[in-house]
Amino acid sequence: MFGCLVAGRLVQTDAVQVASDKFVFNLPDYENVNHVVVFMLGTVPFPAGMGGAVYFSFPDPASGGPVWQLLGFITNDKPSAIFKISGLKAGNYITGMLLGFVKCHVSTLRDSECVCVCV
Repeated sequence: MFGCLVAGRLVQTDAVQVASDKFVFNLPDYENVNHVVVFMLGTVPFPAGMGGAVYFSFPDPASGGPVWQLLGFITNDKPSAIFKISGLKAGNYITGMLLGFVKCHVSTLRDSECVCVCV
């Protein structure tokens, strides 16, 4: 359903479904990632009125737990987007960052109220 691309790397289409409406990509060596492109593969459209909120996660320097930052969204009408993540990363960690997707109603996506609870 989704793909992501980091410059200089192969396209990733191996999103892991962690809930019925949540998917994550593990992007190793995230310290060297400045932008990420997220796109729909075109094989499975969102249901009418739905879209996907895109989140970036990195380890919290204090607790080590995930910190989720909303980047934006994709929909059937806007099936791809490029996001700058270079200013969002905290610390120098070798664990991979996660890129998460949550299926939401389009009206919720535009209001930025969709919440990711992936862990």
